[in-house]
Amino acid sequence: MPNWNQNFRAEYDYAIAKLIGDNGFAREWSPLIARLRKLMSDAGFDAGEAAALDELRLKSKQGASQTRISEDEGLLKAVSAWTDSPSGTVGDDERLRVAALKLLSHVYLLNKAGDRKVWIHSLPKDFTEWATDAFWNAGNAAPKIRALLKACDEQFSGQQKRHLANSVQQSLAWCQKTGIVLANATSSAAGGNASRMAARALVRRWFAEPGLSDATLDTYIATLDSGFKKVIATLNRGHFILTDWVPLRNASVQADIKFLLSEAFTFAGRGEGLDVVYIEKSFFTRDAGGVVHDQKNWTRIVVHELTHLAASTDDVMNGDVRYAHYGIGPHSGFPGSDAVKNADSWAFFAADCAGVLTDTERAKALRIR
Repeated sequence: MPNWNQNFRAEYDYAIAKLIGDNGFAREWSPLIARLRKLMSDAGFDAGEAAALDELRLKSKQGASQTRISEDEGLLKAVSAWTDSPSGTVGDDERLRVAALKLLSHVYLLNKAGDRKVWIHSLPKDFTEWATDAFWNAGNAAPKIRALLKACDEQFSGQQKRHLANSVQQSLAWCQKTGIVLANATSSAAGGNASRMAARALVRRWFAEPGLSDATLDTYIATLDSGFKKVIATLNRGHFILTDWVPLRNASVQADIKFLLSEAFTFAGRGEGLDVVYIEKSFFTRDAGGVVHDQKNWTRIVVHELTHLAASTDDVMNGDVRYAHYGIGPHSGFPGSDAVKNADSWAFFAADCAGVLTDTERAKALRIR
């Protein structure tokens, strides 16, 4: 199993500690360092200071009189540690401060619309550890530090970043439409009986085995309503972060490889203390056995993980892990009491509420096993 203490929150907090005050940073960098520290709130990145990230990327390549320099030179000058000597060294404090700057130079704010924002951390592929660990384990030799700072081939391509941003936007739309369905399912407004019955039928489709009582269905609706409100609130907070779990990149033991080859994962119930979802190798893989594909599937994964993160859903094991490709149709062998805890049931219910499932996709997901 991965070392769960090596999560993004730990790396985030370590970077904050290295940005407190301006001791050790070059004087001309002090204003930007102060803004980068404001960017990193206790709850996550603050969109009000997002422009500091662009300034960091620009300033790290700007020398005197607007001349262009390499990123390694720029960032080492920021921490007053530049040397181009092959035998030069970089002190312990300096390489940890520069690690914080390297981390931030690969953070991007996407999809800024009101309070709806998504942050992406895309550390270059040359890294097989979080930035702090990579710079510490590289030792003090300047050439090794410079090589890490020069790394620029990011984990997520520009196109993948756009797909991820679209997935988050669509996730919010799906969940908002789901909230409307759930509100209708409990509505007692005059003349609303038809919409109420249609909404309750939609909930039954995904969460009620035959014969389930209306009273029990009402408890499921309440659970779903509360959970999707938490998901929407998470997306609207503006701190949602996507990254990969960098130490898994060179996984060699089966327990780690399992997570590396997954689509994504997160800590249920915001157990990490930040709104983070880890995007792994199978996220963009087109699985021939899957129920939905491409952008629709990427959005399904994000909703699935958000229900873990915000509503503490599970991947229910009943016969097998209850993903839609196995079959998540509710029945006596997979009752509503299981379905209402199952993340993929929530994700496909949201897709159905949003009207994006074809009849074939819906039938495949609702197979009885």
